[in-house]
Amino acid sequence: MRYLYALMGMLLLLAATATAGSFKAEMDVETYVDANNSSQSFADSDLLWAASQNGNSTKQVYLSVINMFGSQGIFKPEQIASATLTLHAAQVDKPGKITAYYLHGETLDTATWDDKMDYSADVSSSSVNVDKEGSYTWDITPIVKKAVETCTEGCGYSVVLVAEDNSSVAFASSEASKENMPTLEYFTEE
Repeated sequence: MRYLYALMGMLLLLAATATAGSFKAEMDVETYVDANNSSQSFADSDLLWAASQNGNSTKQVYLSVINMFGSQGIFKPEQIASATLTLHAAQVDKPGKITAYYLHGETLDTATWDDKMDYSADVSSSSVNVDKEGSYTWDITPIVKKAVETCTEGCGYSVVLVAEDNSSVAFASSEASKENMPTLEYFTEE
C-alpha cells in the first residue's frame, strides 16, 4: 500500500510540473461561413474568408480546436499565462480590423451560415488591423482561459474571426500551406 501512495505522489508531482511550458493546439476543423452562400460548407477551402459589409459580418472564420488541457495538466484558467493565434493573410481585398471570439463547442466541417453557432461576444481578443498580405498574431489569452474554465477535458472549443470596417480578408488554411497554416500556441505559468 505504501508503494501505491508513493506512486500516486510521483504521478501528482509529474502532473504539476508538466503544466509549465508552451503548447501548440491542434485544429480539428478550419472553415468559414458565408451569408451570401448560406447553405454551403467551405471546410475544404484553401482560403478562410472574414468579411463585413455596411457594418454587418458577411463571412466568418471558424477554427475548431482539439481540447488537450487535461492531459497537459491544465485545470484552472489562472494556469494560462498567455495565448496567441497566428494566421497568414493570403489575400486582402479590403483592409480592416479582425477580432477573434470564443465559441464553446467544436465546429463541424459541415458548418454553414444557416446553422453556425453563435460566438460569445463578451470573450474576445483585441482587434488586429490587417492591411496587407503577411503574418498576423492575435492575443487570445481571454479565449483560452475561458476554454479552460468551461471544460478542461473532452469538449472542444472554437475561435471565430469576425471582420469589421467593410473589410474582406482571406487567411491561408492548412489545406493550402503547412508553412502558413493557422497556429494556436499557449504558455502556462510555472
